[in-house]
Amino acid sequence: MHKLRDAPGDIEEDLRSELEDIAGNSRVYVLGLGNTDRADDGAGVLVAQALKKHFPLFSYSEHDGVEGTVLDISEKKEDAIIIFVDAADLHASPGKIKFVRKADIRDTEITTHRVAVALMASILERAGKRSAVLCIQPGRIEFQGKVTKPVMDSIDLTTRVLAAIMKNVNS
Repeated sequence: MHKLRDAPGDIEEDLRSELEDIAGNSRVYVLGLGNTDRADDGAGVLVAQALKKHFPLFSYSEHDGVEGTVLDISEKKEDAIIIFVDAADLHASPGKIKFVRKADIRDTEITTHRVAVALMASILERAGKRSAVLCIQPGRIEFQGKVTKPVMDSIDLTTRVLAAIMKNVNS
């Protein structure tokens, strides 16, 4: 029997493999971005909040003041990768997960964040740190809306996989 790529059940394995490749043996920091008042737009913050319970020194959300956190991480004398987690319009179905590396982030991106991810990634890069953005396709972003099931499933999956990797490399 042949195992088909992207067949149901492979999503977690594929995400874990991609994250392991990106992280290598580096310390992994997670910075969750988004607005929890706008339904699925809060996906990154929800991932960071879930991870913060087990990795309080390595997981931060936009509510923690990401700008200062980026500067603090940039000053650390360690090999590190910073994974920004954010909702992004990927022109895909709700809950779709995709990585975007620093090189693929446009410096002129349009953002609702106080500080653009491209700028934060550049600061980290100048300090010798690597970064990537884990994007989750939102389905609903209206004010005071509930997170959709596909996005909640992706939040849970992302949290599980990041926690396993952080446990291995951050211990």
